[in-house]
Amino acid sequence: MKWDLSLIYRSKKDALKDSEEAVELSKRLLDFDVESIDKPALEKLFKEIEKVLWKSLLPLQYASLLFSKNMQDVEAQKLYGILQRNYSLVDENISVVKARLSSLPVEKLEEFKSLENYSHVVERIIDEKEHTLSEEAEKVLSALSISRRDAAADTYEKLASSYVFEIDGKKLTGEEVRALRYQRNGNLRKRAMRIFFERYRDDSLVIENLYNIVVKDWDTEARLRNYDSPISMRNSENEVDDEIVQKLIDITTKNYHIVEEYYGWKSRFLGEELTPADVYAPIGDVDRKYSFEDAKRIVLEAYYEFSSFTGKIVESFFKENRIDAFPALGKTGGAFCSYNVPNGKPFVLLNFTGKIRDVMTMAHELGHGLHGTLSSKQTLLNYHTPLTMAEVASVFGEFLVFDKLKKELSGDERRAFVASKIEDIFSTMFRQNMFVRFEIRAHDLVSKDGFASFDDLSRIYSEELSKMFGKSVRITKEYHDEWSSIPHFFFAPFYVYAYNFANALVIALYQRYLEEGEKFVPKYVKLLESGGKDYPERLLRDFGVDMKDDSFWEESFEFLEKLLKEVIS
Repeated sequence: MKWDLSLIYRSKKDALKDSEEAVELSKRLLDFDVESIDKPALEKLFKEIEKVLWKSLLPLQYASLLFSKNMQDVEAQKLYGILQRNYSLVDENISVVKARLSSLPVEKLEEFKSLENYSHVVERIIDEKEHTLSEEAEKVLSALSISRRDAAADTYEKLASSYVFEIDGKKLTGEEVRALRYQRNGNLRKRAMRIFFERYRDDSLVIENLYNIVVKDWDTEARLRNYDSPISMRNSENEVDDEIVQKLIDITTKNYHIVEEYYGWKSRFLGEELTPADVYAPIGDVDRKYSFEDAKRIVLEAYYEFSSFTGKIVESFFKENRIDAFPALGKTGGAFCSYNVPNGKPFVLLNFTGKIRDVMTMAHELGHGLHGTLSSKQTLLNYHTPLTMAEVASVFGEFLVFDKLKKELSGDERRAFVASKIEDIFSTMFRQNMFVRFEIRAHDLVSKDGFASFDDLSRIYSEELSKMFGKSVRITKEYHDEWSSIPHFFFAPFYVYAYNFANALVIALYQRYLEEGEKFVPKYVKLLESGGKDYPERLLRDFGVDMKDDSFWEESFEFLEKLLKEVIS
């Protein structure tokens, strides 16, 4: 099963033409008098911005998919590079428009909130008003974005992607080394991760400097934009209050005992002392192999059982060849779902090999696809959700399939499957929470001392790692340096808590689904259809959710404790 990209463009030439037209159209966006703008004129301006973005983002999606299909395709890579440059030019002009609108008095902006399709767009302009710089300053920041922290992050990526690791006479990539953590051979797991982190420490001088550049650049921008703290700039982008994010961090940290209890049990079960290299060691095998048709059937049945409406949307991905399913030479690894504009045609990439984990991945990515399809009801400026909501449909879809598969397994197979799910949840909740705690401390240290050395950062990281695992896992020396191998720290400061946020949110919502049954479905569909048209806090009111209430977040950890008992009892 391969993509039919003609659903987007017939040729590269057509994509390039739209992108170049978008650059020219974006220049015309600046031809308006902000002082005399009224509601009809502002609505027209928003529609023109959407037209420009459509002609810029759709070609970019097309090129990125072409490149993902075959990363050895030089022509696709060149096209992608050109379209990225064009998008940067478009974004530069749009940033000027936003700066101009932000200069208007709040009273006038409040009047524009009555625009039917753009109320939230105006709200965001008001919210960001005190954090928006002058027109010239915004233009400079946008133009220099590719040479500031983004350039440091790109350098880090090139450095890390160049690493080759030799283990038992074989040359492996970083991803292949990380995969060895799932092997049964404990000595191999530990040796592989020692070799892996030693390579990063070899480049400690370069990595510490790149990280300090990223931190200083991020923190300087946050200060110039008048944010209370560095993480506040990310929270604003995610449309969530500082108070809510801190509450989630504190409650997750308070529940670290769940991690310690599970890995204490796993250590006893395996009969060995665990190090971080062993946390993904298998406790048993789910021996079943799944054909692609088997996986398709399971996933479709799960979505159809939830509702025929969602089932039909998910099935359309298979019928319309919007899934690229199998590994191929030159194809990018992993999995993703791509949707840039509200055209109802997201595309999914998989690397299906028949493992039970691949079935779960299919469910996850098609959940993203469902979200991207349903939110196509929105205009482009209201289409994309903040990170805090972006994983909701995907994680929810995983739970639908998890419950279905769990019923088909028994005995050791079932326990191994549930244990692997627990470890996945730990990875996306507790581990990401540990990451953001590290980032907060690292940014504080750089701000206080002007620089944080590789060893300084490794000390902070090891302390946070120890806090999460408690006495259940012995933190070996090489794992102190793990921070240096986490790309998100370089590419997107404070991004990581969004994974924890979304997973905790979905677990709580899924419990409501189990309680309410069919009554839950229309509310959930409405949530996905809403895209990014309102703040997450408002969108969740239909579910009786108060994100400032500790008990809401505690629900997720109560569920985890119940799941834990299925494995260790």
